Amino acid sequence: MSNAEKLRQNRARVNSNVEIRGLETIENAGSVESYYEKILSDADIDKALEAYKDDYSRINEEFLEKTKLQGVDIPILFVAIALQCLRIYVINKITEIEKANTKGGKEDKIHDFQDKIFQKMGKGKDLGLPELYASFENIITMRGVPYDATRPFDEEIKKLHLFKGANHRFATLGHDPLLGLIFGTANILTNTITTNNQILIKTNSVIYDDQMKNPQVGLPVSTTVMLKAAGDRFKDDKKSVAAAIIKQLLHIATDLYTPAGIQLPGASLVLNRANTEKLTQYISTGDLLKIGASAGLATLINVLISAIHGCKLLFDGDEDEDFAQELYQARTKKVIMYSNCIASASNLVTSACSGGKNLDIGGLIITISRLFSDTRFLTKLEYEYINSGLSKIYEEKYADIALYY
Repeated sequence: MSNAEKLRQNRARVNSNVEIRGLETIENAGSVESYYEKILSDADIDKALEAYKDDYSRINEEFLEKTKLQGVDIPILFVAIALQCLRIYVINKITEIEKANTKGGKEDKIHDFQDKIFQKMGKGKDLGLPELYASFENIITMRGVPYDATRPFDEEIKKLHLFKGANHRFATLGHDPLLGLIFGTANILTNTITTNNQILIKTNSVIYDDQMKNPQVGLPVSTTVMLKAAGDRFKDDKKSVAAAIIKQLLHIATDLYTPAGIQLPGASLVLNRANTEKLTQYISTGDLLKIGASAGLATLINVLISAIHGCKLLFDGDEDEDFAQELYQARTKKVIMYSNCIASASNLVTSACSGGKNLDIGGLIITISRLFSDTRFLTKLEYEYINSGLSKIYEEKYADIALYY
């Protein structure tokens, strides 16, 4: 009796219900494909395909069951939605457009805050300089800034056509959010106003009455000399410099969310005043700050929710289960993704009903990015989970079949 015949009889004794294929009778099969063509019928192939479909569906359902929101996920989801909606409300409230000099408005509150800071700074050093010099007391007691002056001192100054009334914001470098840190601060220290028309920069003195009120645009002065005079204060009068910087920053803050707004950094250097004003109507520095603050706060909330939700895994996670951490992470990502989508959807509806006002662009950017990144993670995890499950099934089947060969 041949060895092949002995193997066949042994297979039959192990399981008489298994249909024995005569593998040992195949000579020079040539390839795996030709081998299966010889031992599998169409019925066998259809049966194997149905078994594969059933296994795939079962494992897929198992994946969906393990990654659906459950238990503590639901209350955390509602907390996340509430925080995101609160974020949108607070950001919109803070950045609400308000007319300048509104009594009891944001501008008054910022000035009150400024006064409290200046009260703590004490007295400054009076250098007694007659020109291009604003004393510490003048800086901290005057409500406005010199580059807000709009009235010319006389007809000769009026003929210079520095700017027209309200558009002084787009003609003065002090109102530029970045360049203003240099020119605006220097103007405050020297009682001057620096205007520009693209790259053409001019500086004029600002004249006050005896009560240091009613500022008027005076004679031209050298911009270089003005900057040097302001720079000299860094050596001997740092307290006045600090007060000027604080005043500059807070003045820009008071103008950010007024109807005219504040232009984009450097816009007046590359555009003329009319175009700078038009551009600011569409997008301003205040808009950029609002978008950035909203996106940053939305991200911070997502990180906080992720940390809170992830804490539960530390206490009752099943580390022995395959994909335990990944499956729980999938639920975390769903909580964050759903909360972002719901908050953004509610904002879109509210904004549409109000004519496009208060659109949360920053939050919408974060929501879209989360949709792409989280969906990609979930898709990849589902693929790996299903293939891992199918591999286990067929590895077990192969191990069983291998016993017969």
